[in-house]
Amino acid sequence: MREEKYTPKLKSLTLKHVYRTGDDDLFHDFYKPALSVAIKYDRAVGYFSSSILAANLSGLGSIIQSNGSMRLIIGHPLEREEFEAIRYAVASPVELSKKYSETLLKWIQSNKDVSSKYLELLAILIASGRLEIKFAFRMAGMYHEKIGIIYDCHGDVVVFQGSANETPSGMFEHLNAESISVYKNWETDLFEAYGKTYQDGFEKLWNSKQKNTFVVDIDSEFYSKVSKYVESYSNIKRLSLHDIEGIEEQIAQYEAEKSNMTPKNNPHVPGFLKGHKFNIKDHQKSALKKWRANSYKGILKLATGSGKTITSIYGAVKIYETLKNQNRGLCLVIAVPYIELASQWVENLLDFGISSHKCYNTKNSWLPNVKESTAAFNAGIKDFVCFVVVNRTLVSNDFQEVLSSINPKSMMFIGDECHNHGSNRINCLLPLSDFRMGLSATPFRSDDDEIDSMFPNLSKENLLSYYGDIVAEYGLDDAIHDEILTPYDYHLVPVYLNGEEQESFEELSEKISSIITKSSGPLSKDDKEKLTIFCGQRSRLLGSASEKLIKLDELSSMIPKSERNLTLFYVGEGKPFLQDEDSHDCKVIDQVSNVLYKNGWKTSQFTSAINSAERKNVMEAFKDKAINALVAMKVLDEGIDVPACKTAVILSSTRNPRQYVQRRGRVLRRFPNKRKAIIYDFIVLPSSNFEQPVSKKLISAEMERVNDFLLLADNKLQVEKQLEKLGLYYDI
Repeated sequence: MREEKYTPKLKSLTLKHVYRTGDDDLFHDFYKPALSVAIKYDRAVGYFSSSILAANLSGLGSIIQSNGSMRLIIGHPLEREEFEAIRYAVASPVELSKKYSETLLKWIQSNKDVSSKYLELLAILIASGRLEIKFAFRMAGMYHEKIGIIYDCHGDVVVFQGSANETPSGMFEHLNAESISVYKNWETDLFEAYGKTYQDGFEKLWNSKQKNTFVVDIDSEFYSKVSKYVESYSNIKRLSLHDIEGIEEQIAQYEAEKSNMTPKNNPHVPGFLKGHKFNIKDHQKSALKKWRANSYKGILKLATGSGKTITSIYGAVKIYETLKNQNRGLCLVIAVPYIELASQWVENLLDFGISSHKCYNTKNSWLPNVKESTAAFNAGIKDFVCFVVVNRTLVSNDFQEVLSSINPKSMMFIGDECHNHGSNRINCLLPLSDFRMGLSATPFRSDDDEIDSMFPNLSKENLLSYYGDIVAEYGLDDAIHDEILTPYDYHLVPVYLNGEEQESFEELSEKISSIITKSSGPLSKDDKEKLTIFCGQRSRLLGSASEKLIKLDELSSMIPKSERNLTLFYVGEGKPFLQDEDSHDCKVIDQVSNVLYKNGWKTSQFTSAINSAERKNVMEAFKDKAINALVAMKVLDEGIDVPACKTAVILSSTRNPRQYVQRRGRVLRRFPNKRKAIIYDFIVLPSSNFEQPVSKKLISAEMERVNDFLLLADNKLQVEKQLEKLGLYYDI
């Protein structure tokens, strides 16, 4: 018979009921031996230092090697470097978890002194899920209680309580004078009288159910505000959260959530949104009134960043409330072009108590649940369901079958970036719901670049036929004036075609003009195909003009490192139209990335080629400033929410106003401490003789965008002077 391996336990230790500095060594007599047999450790303290983890790594070995866990609640913010280590761990869990398996166990087994590695140890413990940290706050003063609960694998528990913090000064004999009381669960009466109270109290704290004390995640926006406030006042003796801007609103939000003032499983208008008291803005309220007056149909033409999503969700909640009062239900269907945008909608809907079905990715991941919810809705068991669907899935047979089973009178359809619904292929498959809302800053321009004016605007006709008229408009000028969006400076970067590029541009322009002028009626299929090819080639030629890389090299090296974070680079698609020997068949986006790398920029490409998980990681690294910039082609054009970005560098742009309007709006979104945005626009000019007809057309096309950008720029006079020096005409 095999002998069972002995596992040390708390009962095997000789534990006193009271430990006092002077009579006892708290660290070596109690703390280290007790944790050396633990599989779980809960601790709530006023102060914590990660150096105590490094000092007691061998003592923590049992928890680490048994896949145990530590939960820590602190009442005073961490040191800045500790907070940054945790943010890094949260942003890079996979990388650090690998390091955990390769490094941490070696440290434990070799009993190595890792006191200098305390930040790395903290990050590894967080990333590997061994340590969770939360912050406890009170409206005045600070959370200062000190509780510890140690669990072993035999089900025994030891609770200790006293004056000692989770810091070296609290535990080491030669520093502070401290004392703790110890309660063991095998001493039943004593534990029930004292220890159980502290054990239950920790759980209440962890779940933020303790009266007048609130607990939040350490990587929350709330904690970040408190941390920055304390860091700004290093000699602070009394922490009063009322002194921190916006804190009172967030406290009220937590109180509202705790008292369950709003139902969490039904659509509702939240009292607070993103830490601030929520009130629908005047332009949003006006848009919804006009939509309602138009029989609940219409397009909201609201500037990028002005709150189209929130407006429409608020409207959907009000429709739900109206129908509910009539004993009717609502099926809300939201269609978007991209998965990233769909994910943003899912998050925004949660703020309004709406849990949605994610109708994208593989069919098996959503279709069974959608069918089940639809059946329950149609049977009257549910009075609300919500589907967030990407356009590709919207037109699929499976989703069309779902839509066809729902009563149109009980359906609301929201088309985000609704200009994508103008094609005959998708327009005919949109549901004939009673409530229809289209959202777009630029609804009526085709993606056919420079040639859409030559043909009937079928897209516009289809959109008007389905959604109805534009019922509300709110432009960039309105949004900037109302401080919904950030003001901006606009900088021109002139780029001249070289001789070969000018010659190719003229040849392609002549071919395009020849096709258009020779036809008195509709173009033949062959001519349409040629026209599309030639227009695409001309666009690619302008997008990859060779001098752009030279000017980018100058600009990117000139921008100080302190100002590089949160920058977007928009580049041309594909490979350069004119290849040279040095390009080695390299794509434009790779050429741009190489130039930035050479000048010390930390960038990531954000394209359709990377999967959703990679995009999420890249976006988080961008927001956390682990990288300076994103280099993108078209993926960031529509709806992707990156409000933190403050600089846009437009190296390539189509002649479609929708694209540059979307790109400008992307960088103008409001964000804390963001007072102004900066836009660099690379404009392409002919190599010589501006008066040639072809050159005039090129300048005219570029100046259409320049005039639009310049109209609202803070530095308009400065740019007008630059245009005069360049010999360009403008019409402001």
